[in-house]
Amino acid sequence: MDKAKEILRLHHELNLSQRAISSATGCSLGTVSNVLKKASEAGVEYPIQMTSKELGSLLYPPANPAVTERPEPDLETIHKEMQRRGVTLTLLWEEYKTEHPDGLMFTQFCQRYREFRKQNDVYMRKIYKAGNQMMVDWAGMTMAYKDSRGFSHEAYIFVSVLPASSNIYAEPFRDMKLNSWIKGHVNALENYGGAPRIVVPDNTKTAVVKANYYDPELNKTYREFARHYGLAIIPARPRKPKDKAPAENAVKNVENRVIAKLRNREFLSFDELCEAVEEEVHNLNMRTFQKMPGSREQTFLEIEKHALQPLPNTQYEYAEWKTVQAAFDYHVQFQNHYYSIPYMYAGKHVEIRAASNTIEIFFNHERIAVHIREYDKHKRYVTNTDHMPDNHKEMVEWTPERFVSWGNKHGQSVGLYMKYLMENRECPEQAFKTCRGILRLIEKLEPQEADRLCVLAIQRQVWTYKYFNMLLNNTTANKPKIISHENVRGKNYYGGQ
Repeated sequence: MDKAKEILRLHHELNLSQRAISSATGCSLGTVSNVLKKASEAGVEYPIQMTSKELGSLLYPPANPAVTERPEPDLETIHKEMQRRGVTLTLLWEEYKTEHPDGLMFTQFCQRYREFRKQNDVYMRKIYKAGNQMMVDWAGMTMAYKDSRGFSHEAYIFVSVLPASSNIYAEPFRDMKLNSWIKGHVNALENYGGAPRIVVPDNTKTAVVKANYYDPELNKTYREFARHYGLAIIPARPRKPKDKAPAENAVKNVENRVIAKLRNREFLSFDELCEAVEEEVHNLNMRTFQKMPGSREQTFLEIEKHALQPLPNTQYEYAEWKTVQAAFDYHVQFQNHYYSIPYMYAGKHVEIRAASNTIEIFFNHERIAVHIREYDKHKRYVTNTDHMPDNHKEMVEWTPERFVSWGNKHGQSVGLYMKYLMENRECPEQAFKTCRGILRLIEKLEPQEADRLCVLAIQRQVWTYKYFNMLLNNTTANKPKIISHENVRGKNYYGGQ
């Protein structure tokens, strides 16, 4: 008011222009004009015979509440709407102004919301859109259970959270291997009834093969899981826990409200532990927020469940990937079993995809072989004869019955000799090559001669290729050779002598 009095004095006593008064008092030209206007409207006479407080009440009378009060926005509803995908403060303000034309202007509207968030910063430090993200982690604390023999084991707790609604899912596992990691994700998505757009893990080895600040390399099984559910994996940056602050908070809640609460209970089986954890997690989701209305479960049903992507018709089947070099016997090894591939890929690096029931082998992203997965430790080799070269394929087709059958084609005695050869070895397979070689010799003989030779071989106990060949040569050498020629006289020429 001292400035106002000075402006009035310079105007009435010195009759200065408004621009000169502005220069003399350091006030803006608009302020000078406003003071003179308000003094004229209030009927203030100069010289002023009133205190600064009285002058102030005349120049700036208190606002009439009935006239100036404006409807306040529902900040809790605004915050819930901000969690929906595509919703912005500008859109919400426009809807607010449509409903309340005399309401707050945009700047005041945003200021109210900022103050509301500051008062609730535990829950609202960052706005997460519904259905956009799921954050995952392992709890730092473990739990214990006993098996049927009374031995105690550790259980590890997988935790996931939808940050928009803070809805938590937790499940115990016997280990923290890749299979458990993937199974935890699948069960979490089934529990939510839908899939988010993004999954945010930390840089655990089950998720990230090679951590990198800008371009981390994901585990191949994890990538395959993401493709199956149509979501993206975006790991948090190394040593940046704030990237997944809701997951850290969810882990803390699980440790405090579930693990610590069950610390004194004795679980006589793993299934009993799982049931107890499921019950306590449900209770945690049903608890009312301390600084917000509703609960995690209620918020999830209201704003997030319908925003999730629908799940595929089938669950993801866990499969482990492994890069190996095929041996020169065109087999690849996986967990002490050997699976065949087409022989032309021998010596090349291939990828194995091992599911619970099948083994698939890929070369340059093209599947070249598939087998039923073998678990019998006594059956180490699984071979598809179509993968063999022709000369190997022929050997695989050798059986005792087939050699007897091949022998019978040349004569019954030949079939008996094949059987004799195999019976005189510790196992039939030892005689296969001998049988094959002898059959090639017999193919050059007449059926009667082949039969006679095999009977003779059995009588003389000949059961090797070497001695059979010698017997054949000796028999052929002792047999007189008949020469047929027009100039050769036969025995009839000499009267049958």
